Amino acid sequence: MSGSYKPILYSLKVLLVVLLFCWSGTKTFSQRGIEFGGHAGGAYYMGDLNLANHFYQPHLNFGGFFRYHFNGRYNVRLNGLYTRLSADDADFNNGFQILRDRRFETSLIELAGMFEVNFKPYLIGDTRKESFTPYLQVGLALYLANSAQDIIGVAIPVGFGVKKNLTPRLVLGAEWSFRKTFSDYLDSVSGEDLSNYDSNYGIPVDEVLWHKQRGFRFQKDWYSIASVTLSYTFKIGGLGCPAYYQY
Repeated sequence: MSGSYKPILYSLKVLLVVLLFCWSGTKTFSQRGIEFGGHAGGAYYMGDLNLANHFYQPHLNFGGFFRYHFNGRYNVRLNGLYTRLSADDADFNNGFQILRDRRFETSLIELAGMFEVNFKPYLIGDTRKESFTPYLQVGLALYLANSAQDIIGVAIPVGFGVKKNLTPRLVLGAEWSFRKTFSDYLDSVSGEDLSNYDSNYGIPVDEVLWHKQRGFRFQKDWYSIASVTLSYTFKIGGLGCPAYYQY
């Protein structure tokens, strides 16, 4: 399981390097603004019951966000969403999972605060040169999963996206992010012993095997969000000369 998360962990390190580079070495221009919007898309889980399959059992997610623009490069964002997560051992052709035969489903509500960095200078209201940018995001989230063994938890959101001004006020975007939780009980599968499988395995469960895990106790669960966003934006102080923002 640890191997399946190495690309994501590597991405975390790369993201931190990029954030530091953008913060220290990028020239910015002053442009404060606010943005309100909504998002909808798919969400899926990765953990003991789904080791590495992206977009496995996707569920609809939807929510809203508020974004504050410090300038053309840096934003902070408050984000809320609702979704469901699920997985089933029976979906995988793995002997141990077939024997374990566990499944789960839970609803999830999340509130997150994130810091975002634009790759390119982005100007609120512009529909020409500085109207499009990819961006990276990282933050802290609090979630409520009503059917999980750990109902309340904390996660680290890390993701990327793109956005484009459709008009001086409307912004269309798309983003994909991963949430690393600090719990191994989002799927309610973790440090259980093998005593219930004694007859199936055909071996006695002695002290050495007693603490062998039904799940991967030292690998925390993840969930991922992929969404399309649509928002309405305001530049603090107004958009300036209207002729500048026309095609």
